[in-house]
Amino acid sequence: MNSFYESYQACLHRWDVVLLPLTLLVCSALLAVMLWYLHARRRLCMSEEHFRNLAEASFEGIILSRNGGTICDSNERASEMSGFSRQELLERSLYCLIAPEYHTQVHRAIADGFDGPYEIEGVRADGSRYLLEVRGKTFQSGRHTMRASTLRDVTARRAKEAQLRKLSAAVEHSPASIVITNRDGAIEYVNPAFSRLTGYSMQEALGQNPRILKAGDQPEEFYRELWAVLLRGEEWRGEFHNKRKDGSLFWEMASISPILNNKGEIISFVAVKENITERKELRDRLEQMAQFDMLTGLPNRRMFLDRLSQTVAIAQRTEQRFALLFVDLDGFKRINDSYGHEAGDRVLKTVAARLAACIRMSDTVGRMGGDEFTIILSTLAHYEDAGQVADKILDALSRPITLPDGQQDTVGSSIGISVFPEDAQDGDGLLATADDAMYKVKRNGKNSYCFYHSCKPVAVVQETI
Repeated sequence: MNSFYESYQACLHRWDVVLLPLTLLVCSALLAVMLWYLHARRRLCMSEEHFRNLAEASFEGIILSRNGGTICDSNERASEMSGFSRQELLERSLYCLIAPEYHTQVHRAIADGFDGPYEIEGVRADGSRYLLEVRGKTFQSGRHTMRASTLRDVTARRAKEAQLRKLSAAVEHSPASIVITNRDGAIEYVNPAFSRLTGYSMQEALGQNPRILKAGDQPEEFYRELWAVLLRGEEWRGEFHNKRKDGSLFWEMASISPILNNKGEIISFVAVKENITERKELRDRLEQMAQFDMLTGLPNRRMFLDRLSQTVAIAQRTEQRFALLFVDLDGFKRINDSYGHEAGDRVLKTVAARLAACIRMSDTVGRMGGDEFTIILSTLAHYEDAGQVADKILDALSRPITLPDGQQDTVGSSIGISVFPEDAQDGDGLLATADDAMYKVKRNGKNSYCFYHSCKPVAVVQETI
């Protein structure tokens, strides 16, 4: 008995010796496991927080749905886009956010696991609609089929794209010629109107400089001023005389504007140009009608008086003399009455051509009206020079004129000559004195000339000036 007790006591002693270290070991292990668990949980919480922050920082709406459409999570951007709070979105069907006509498309995309982008119409909490670009990814989470979807509001972008398409169509169909160049002047775009006007296709124009259109008759100063304005960042307006691909010339009214980047630097230029050839020709014709006689092409009364005024001013400044000849046809009424107005017009045109051939380039011949013509001999070295011109005119106008019906007839002329400054010191006075001298010729037998101060037909004053 004693030996059993002793053995038992010895065994207890040995167990006490082992138990304490074993207890310490178990406690240490439990502590290590607890520390690992707490560390892992903290890491998991941090990871979840990172992913949540990442989702919240996204500019796209993110929605997580399960089992075909029930929303189980979303980010703040999804709430902003839909108008529902995050709490209102939870447990709501994904299809509540989608216009009914797109439900089938979305259902098919989820069922097929389609992960490419596609567009649908979304429905906000207030019932309004907006364009959405959707992408999604389907995955399994335990027993659930999950769908992570990103939603991007593309309403504004599509509106801008539609506006750009309208602008592009407007440019393409514009009747105005439109050219876009880079900063160095190389052509980057031309519209069809440019090609129709110039004969250059877009492929031929790209990379070229607009100087391919230069007619070459506008001074370099014109282009230097143009570039100075553009490089200041200002709009330039003006007219170009240009040349088509086939060499024919045309006029354009152009408006050229620089295009600036966000830094205010010029990156390109856009030119909008209108063909004004017909308008310019019309303006020239109107100016011709306003200043020239439509029948003969000679300066009309208005223009002749303007040139007479200029000649007087120059003569006063330079102290030079000049002569004014007043020519009235003799027998013109007979031509008109006998052969008709067409024959009268033929006579007037023939007389105009012969008068122009009798004077110098520096002189001026004009038609005052009816059968009256006036001539400015811009400088006189001798009085007899005016008489020689008058003799030349009398001889030229005495030659037969072929009328429209093939017949020939003749007219005469009476010429009065007035000299500045002896006979008058202004245009009106010169016209009056030359007219007076012409009527004195008429009264003395016609078909001759005389100076106002001599009052004797065919008497030429031999006086050197």
